[in-house]
Amino acid sequence: MKISFPTNDRKTIAKRTGRCKEFVIYDLVDSKIMNIVYHENTHEHHDHEHEHGGGHGDGNQHNHKKGEGEHSHAEMGELLKGVDVLVVGRVGKFMKKALEGFGIRYQLTKKIEILEVVNEFLEGID
Repeated sequence: MKISFPTNDRKTIAKRTGRCKEFVIYDLVDSKIMNIVYHENTHEHHDHEHEHGGGHGDGNQHNHKKGEGEHSHAEMGELLKGVDVLVVGRVGKFMKKALEGFGIRYQLTKKIEILEVVNEFLEGID
């Protein structure tokens, strides 16, 4: 089973999935962590850019206006390819739609520590 988390520090689950620095993917087999891979979020945002009206730094403006937000999560499909479940603290409507399109199931958690959630998954693997 492959589970993924949005993270900014490789220890905790990022509050904003679409704006996280990286996605970590844990490959779990037979109650063991077989592999851990980090993928940089190629569509990472910096809140200060949005607060000051900036965009991607490439001259393109990026706003989540009605009907325009869906494209922003398309890059994540490749990053999360092969993932069975994405564990997040919350999921917005655009992210929800994008994950459905990628065929990736998501699970909400109130936990913050990634390893705490990974250990729960490991306990559930036979």
